[in-house]
Amino acid sequence: MSTVINARSPYYIKQVADSGKTLQSVELNLFIYSGVKGTDKPPTATYTLTKTPLTSTANNYVVFEISELIRDYLYTEYYDEAQDAVWVEADIDYTHTDETTDSNNTDYLAFDGFGYFEEGANPRQTSTPMVLQSNHCINVVNGRDIRIPLFSEYEPTIQTEIPLGVWSLESDYWQESEPTWDSVGVTQQITDSDDSNDKIQYLIIDTENALNGDTITITSTVGTPQTTTITINVICEPKFEKYRAIFYNKFGALQSYWFTQKSTVTTSTKSEMYQRNTIDFTGTPTYDVYKHNKQRFNVTSSQSIQLNTPLQGECLNEPLEQMIMSEYIWLEDSNSTAPVLIKTESIKRMTGVNDKMIRYTVDFEYAYNKINIVR
Repeated sequence: MSTVINARSPYYIKQVADSGKTLQSVELNLFIYSGVKGTDKPPTATYTLTKTPLTSTANNYVVFEISELIRDYLYTEYYDEAQDAVWVEADIDYTHTDETTDSNNTDYLAFDGFGYFEEGANPRQTSTPMVLQSNHCINVVNGRDIRIPLFSEYEPTIQTEIPLGVWSLESDYWQESEPTWDSVGVTQQITDSDDSNDKIQYLIIDTENALNGDTITITSTVGTPQTTTITINVICEPKFEKYRAIFYNKFGALQSYWFTQKSTVTTSTKSEMYQRNTIDFTGTPTYDVYKHNKQRFNVTSSQSIQLNTPLQGECLNEPLEQMIMSEYIWLEDSNSTAPVLIKTESIKRMTGVNDKMIRYTVDFEYAYNKINIVR
């Protein structure tokens, strides 16, 4: 099982001196790449860093923090290309004051995820969840596909109760489903590879027939034994347009979140103004009353949208909180997908005990100017 780095949180590499010796300097050669582990490793280091220990004899070590360097190589061009995971090889050469040298190297798998403070440093260093989302209940809109991120290194098996659905596994969230099985009770399995592009697999289900209470059961066959049962809640609210927010969650995987209640779009503008001289001096001085004496220019426009969730369970609180922490969010309606920025910066967590009914309102702004000013 790969040692995983959450690149949105700090990741530290510490090199100490050999027993009984004093460290003089350390050189870190960092190789960051995508593709097949080892085979696609670049011939020269992506970064080379050199450090010396502090002069105090108690500090017989150096520390490198590498996560910010890794993030330069994690990116998404939505509907085109995604680099959700990269291999990181850290080759260390170090020298002691007596001129003796030594070296070591370690391989990592990095995602654009993050850990919580309560989880401590490097929380995914030795293990990572099989299902790459925190919630084990999901809202579903029949006729719009279900997409669930999975970590392929557990090589999990998958079963479902959903009738008459077509299923596939894809390496990119937005890829069109290419059905591989459609029978209730038939078990399918993910096969792992050394290709970083396949480490996150998206289970895609196209169905018109999901029912409340249907389940998807995912069971590991490699590594730490895990079984996760995801329970479905079907949303049927024909009155409103249904929006799906797609965002990077804490595990560095794309995840869905449904808003199926009332939506409100607001258009706003900014502009400058100047006083225009409209007097015509060719004859008797006069002016045209139909010309703008005050002239508006440099007009820009933006749109925002306020969305509301359906009534839902507490299990969907955690992904909502992760969404407002996300740096990349897209909003999908029944016709198109657009990049958005989240304007809601705080969420009061609701519970069944305190609030009886759980429903959230979230504000987004489209991440572009409504008037095309791209140059």
